[in-house]
Amino acid sequence: MTLGYWERHGFDDPAVAADRDELIKSADQNPDRCAAFRNLLRSGRRDAVCTALEYFHYEDRQARWGFGNPLDEYAGEVLDRARWVLRGTPLPAARGQDRASALWAIQNHAEAADAPLITAALRAVDGDVVDDGAVSAAGQCLYACDVPEDGELVAQLGAMALDEDRPLRVRVACAGALASAESDQAAEIAVRLTDVPERELQLAGALVLTAHLDTHRPLLERLVATWPPNTPQADDIRDALAEVGDEV
Repeated sequence: MTLGYWERHGFDDPAVAADRDELIKSADQNPDRCAAFRNLLRSGRRDAVCTALEYFHYEDRQARWGFGNPLDEYAGEVLDRARWVLRGTPLPAARGQDRASALWAIQNHAEAADAPLITAALRAVDGDVVDDGAVSAAGQCLYACDVPEDGELVAQLGAMALDEDRPLRVRVACAGALASAESDQAAEIAVRLTDVPERELQLAGALVLTAHLDTHRPLLERLVATWPPNTPQADDIRDALAEVGDEV
């Protein structure tokens, strides 16, 4: 396993370093990872807490193999500590890795109330390591929001998705996060995305608009007709059009 940046971080407290090292031991060394994780999470030190958050993110990723996250009982505490990290002063030497660890840790656990913190994180970055984690957490946050969703978060994702100076990867991720939003505000941004030349952004915008077929069906039908038959993800849009059409 890996703790990313924190695996090489130089802790000034030997006990904290020992807990970090416990997390990265191989299974045949019988590590007491749960105790080490708790110690780091509850340490009150930004670097130690971020190490615990990175480990929680690692276990969340491993859960996709069907084993679940053995640290799920600490999800509420992880969310609280991630918020603490995001509200605090970043570690200059970490170059965004501390915020990234916090955001990745809550990518499956963010709540509607986290919108201001996630929006602030998105505004603070420009293609650094926080982008992916912030966008992933933003999507979960929007999913947890009632409609209409947090307007500032939706606007920030839209601005980044439409920003031609940003890497296409970042723009597509931001547009994809908007798929968790169903508000008219998100639909207005999505319409603009369907008019850009990059097909990946058109697809992301079209996916948002599948929640607004009563007002945007003609636009989607015209757009789908311009895509080659083998366009990735285009079938999702076609299926949405066909399902609703069958109900009418």
